[in-house]
Amino acid sequence: MATKFFSFLGTGKYVKCNYALNGIKIDAICYVQEALIDIFLKKGIKIDGIYIFKTKEATTANWISNAKYPNESGLFGVLKKYEGIVNTIEAVDIPSGEIEEELWDIFDKVLGKINYKDEIIFDITHSFRSLPVLALIILNYAKFVKKCEIKGMYYGAVEALGVPANEIEKKLKLEDRNAPIFNLTPFVNLLDWTVGIDRFIEDGDSRYINKLIEYGKGELLKKGMKDDKNILEKVGKSIQNYTNNVAVCRGKLVSSDGIELKEKIDFAFNISEKSYIKPMTPLIENIKNYFDNFTDDEDKNMIQVVKWCRDHNMIQQGLTILEEGIITYFCNKLGVDKCNQKIRDAISQAFYIKMNNPPKEKWKNEAKLYEDIVNKVLESENSDKFAKLIYNIKDFRNDINHAGWRDNSKPYKTFVKKLNTFIDDVEKIIE
Repeated sequence: MATKFFSFLGTGKYVKCNYALNGIKIDAICYVQEALIDIFLKKGIKIDGIYIFKTKEATTANWISNAKYPNESGLFGVLKKYEGIVNTIEAVDIPSGEIEEELWDIFDKVLGKINYKDEIIFDITHSFRSLPVLALIILNYAKFVKKCEIKGMYYGAVEALGVPANEIEKKLKLEDRNAPIFNLTPFVNLLDWTVGIDRFIEDGDSRYINKLIEYGKGELLKKGMKDDKNILEKVGKSIQNYTNNVAVCRGKLVSSDGIELKEKIDFAFNISEKSYIKPMTPLIENIKNYFDNFTDDEDKNMIQVVKWCRDHNMIQQGLTILEEGIITYFCNKLGVDKCNQKIRDAISQAFYIKMNNPPKEKWKNEAKLYEDIVNKVLESENSDKFAKLIYNIKDFRNDINHAGWRDNSKPYKTFVKKLNTFIDDVEKIIE
């Protein structure tokens, strides 16, 4: 893993300015690349490689010579002062990017300088035409295929001086040319949040978004927003608890997990409105919409959890939670201990008895032990519908649990279709 500084070299006549970032100021600098590298070194950030991407025109204008100050060195000479401090200083020739084939060439050359798990700092100040967009695309692509980390994206805003570039020297003394360097990293991170929330909404996978929450906590702490950091931490924990417990069918927990996540998401709205993650608000709303249907009714929450499983292709979990949820529904309805395994078995056997009507002497031990509960189930409204549902759900659940190693095993599409039907049937009865 190495920390690398990437920058595009332009063709302009760059006037000397005083650049500042995070309270660190570098005076009388012609090339923003030098200012940024000096700032990072002052902050104690070790840079292992400097890579300057330059066109033929930029090479002529600003690599060997200096387009603005002919008697001074171009960027090539400026970077020599980092020899012995930085392991690699390399110029990479790229085309102008005027046609699609050239853009792909630039893509390949920039990507080729990124190794597995590199940390990249990208200066886009002198990026030409579509290059800033291309740089962002390359970095996000590299994050996934090379697991690299974007440590920062920066832009030296000379235009913030409020004077046309060709008039700066005439109208502003050097001590007044104080150009800020904009940190664009939060906007890069916004793409990460978009991907993370999309994964959570579309796939039910919370791992990526939890990594982002860890990063977000650090950013809030830097800003002195300790209370908001604690709230975001609780949101992350709630998301993790819910998805993990659904994944392993923790029926005793998923209803309360859903309620807790619903409450925590409301707090997340407040954070997003006043912190660096403000553009996340619409994305958070997508999560909120999913959990707004959770109430203090455990049986109805069970339906919401099963729908979550269906929507995220967790068919096995959906069937398991639905079958066990029906049994829990009867435990709640009869006022018996829903955590007592023998009582749950007795209720399950009651459905078998409803479907097959065996003589009492053929009943299993749990049914005999809790005969009063069995009779209440048999006499309850809709017991015949539930019995049929349980019978069918159990058949599909067993087919999955036995990995299809049985006669007449069912195809994937049948499981999806039937889970939808089961959800509709159970929901109608419970409602």
